[in-house]
Amino acid sequence: MLSPSQLTRLVTEMVFILAGALLLFVGLTGRYLFNARRPSWLVLAVILVFWGLRAWRQSRLVAVRSLRLAAQLGGISLILVGAIMISLAWVRLGLAGPLLGVAGAIFIARGLVSAAILAASS
Repeated sequence: MLSPSQLTRLVTEMVFILAGALLLFVGLTGRYLFNARRPSWLVLAVILVFWGLRAWRQSRLVAVRSLRLAAQLGGISLILVGAIMISLAWVRLGLAGPLLGVAGAIFIARGLVSAAILAASS
């Protein structure tokens, strides 16, 4: 049986899977209605990078090895997606779709692997 904290983590990973699926869908269809050069987009990307760095650094405080691995994976995925979002400001418009698809695939992989790690640790 999962503890409430593990259940919350699993639900969080499901949210990342859904966000990744949305990014992958937008990247594959090319129907993005944003300007990656706007300050709000860049601020969001920088926040993701800092959030990922914070999560990755705090993962060393987790005592259980499998939960530490899931926390490190989460931090790394946020750093990567934030870096991809920052790079969208300087790439050609034709590359925005594939980059968003890669970001979505990273979130989907993070959600699936972290959920598997969390489920196996229970």
